Amino acid sequence: MAKDNKQRQYMALAPLTALAGIFIDPLASTVAPLILYFIFRGRRADVATTALRTADLAFSIQLWIVLCSLALMLGLSLNLVDTNQAKQIMGMATSTILVLFMFSLLFASYYAFKGKIFKHFISFKIAERVLNLVDKKKTAANKKQ
Repeated sequence: MAKDNKQRQYMALAPLTALAGIFIDPLASTVAPLILYFIFRGRRADVATTALRTADLAFSIQLWIVLCSLALMLGLSLNLVDTNQAKQIMGMATSTILVLFMFSLLFASYYAFKGKIFKHFISFKIAERVLNLVDKKKTAANKKQ
């Protein structure tokens, strides 16, 4: 079934808000798509899925940066790297992660305008898994009643 233009625009809204959130506030790149998910989850499943995957990606990017900094802190405490090397490595790692994030969001926007849902390869898919578990519990509870 072909998706109408309004559906495609709504689908593209989530990656575009996350992309804008990079320049405004890192938290905005996660919260804005999550808000879109809650707005559209009952009415437009594809829009909700795109928004949830985008929020997952934004949160995952923040986790990747935290994991890199923790690894570098461990390297510093074990005297594997010195402070200047750690600064350079963290700068390169952060830049690389943000570039991957931006390209992933641009691909997601492109796919959304084509009416398709994009899977982000660097996402941990945490929110998607949690909400699927909640939905399964609700379904199971409704069947018991």
